[in-house]
Amino acid sequence: MGYTDIEPEDIYKFKSKALVDIRSPEEFEEFHIPGAVNVPLFENEEKKLIGRIYRTEGRDRAEKIGRELALRKVKEIYERLRELKDRLGTVIIYCWRGGMRSKGLCEAMASMGLHLYRLRGGYRAYRRFILRDMVRVLEGVRFIVLTGRTGVGKTKVLRLLKAYGFPVIDLEDLAADRGSVFGNVGIGKRVSQKMFDSLIYEELKKCRGTVFIEDESRRIGNVYVPEPLWKKKLEGTYIEITAPIEKRVKNILADYTSRDGWEEEALRAMEKIKKYLGPQKFKRAVEMFREKDYSDVVRFLIEEYYDRRYRFFGEPVASIDCGDEQRCVEEILNLSGLLR
Repeated sequence: MGYTDIEPEDIYKFKSKALVDIRSPEEFEEFHIPGAVNVPLFENEEKKLIGRIYRTEGRDRAEKIGRELALRKVKEIYERLRELKDRLGTVIIYCWRGGMRSKGLCEAMASMGLHLYRLRGGYRAYRRFILRDMVRVLEGVRFIVLTGRTGVGKTKVLRLLKAYGFPVIDLEDLAADRGSVFGNVGIGKRVSQKMFDSLIYEELKKCRGTVFIEDESRRIGNVYVPEPLWKKKLEGTYIEITAPIEKRVKNILADYTSRDGWEEEALRAMEKIKKYLGPQKFKRAVEMFREKDYSDVVRFLIEEYYDRRYRFFGEPVASIDCGDEQRCVEEILNLSGLLR
C-alpha cells in the first residue's frame, strides 16, 4: 500500500485529519503545527542517547540503536495511528525535516497495512510555507488596531469582541506575554518564535475582512511579530482606548496577581527598570511592594514608568473611554461600521 508524500499546502485540503508529530515530547513542546498530536518515535532520553552515539560513535551506530528502540514501539504506535485513522480518516505524519524518522515509520506502518500521508520536508517545510503564505493570507484583512496606555483594558475589549463572534488576533495570548518588562509575570510559560508564528498563521487563516488587533510593539516578550503582520498592522485604523487611573490599577492587579509566585516574578522584573526609575524612585517602589501596598506600586509605576515610555504606532482616529467595557465595545463597532 505504501504511503503518500504531500506538501505543506496540501494539509488544508483535508477537512478531517489527524496531524501526528513523531518527534520527542521536548521537541513537540517547543513547537509544533497547531492542532497536532504527539506520538513520539523516541522519548526525550532516547533521542538524547541517539544524538550522543551519533557524535561519539558515528551515524551507522546511531541508526542501528534508533532502529532497535523504534522496533520496540511499532505495535503500540500502530494501534494509536490506527485509532486516529478510523476516527478521522486521514493521518499525516511529520518530523523535523521529513527525514528518516517519518520515512521509516511510514514504511513500517505500510508493511502492516496502514496507509499514511507524510509531510514532505517535515515541520521545517511547513514553517517556510507559512511565513511565505502569510503575505497572501493578509491580503484580505483590514485591521482595526486598539491602542492605549497600559491597563486601560484593551485585552478585555478584544476578548469581548471575540466572544461576540468578531475576528480577533490576540497577540498577547498567542505570545503568552503582555509585551512589557512585567509581561510574563503571573503567566509562567514561554512560547518559542516558531510556535508563535505557527499560531498566528493558523489564526489569520480564519480571518477575512475587518479584524481587531491590539497595538503591540514589534517585540512581545521573547518573540517578534512576523514582518508581514507588523506592516499590515501599521496600515490599520487606530482607535485609542482610555480609562481612569483607578480602573487601570484594578485591571493590572487582576491580570498580574492571579498566579502563585507572582510576587517574586514581579520583583525580579522590577530590577530591569531600575535604570529608568533611578535609585530613589526604585527604592520607593520596592519598599511599597514589600509592604504589600500593591495598588500604590501599580499607580506609581503607571505614572513614573509606563505612561512616560508608552509609544503609539499609529495616529488614532478616535478616543473611547473604556470605564464600561460593554459600552466601549459598542462604540468601537459603531466606528468600525460593524454594529449589528
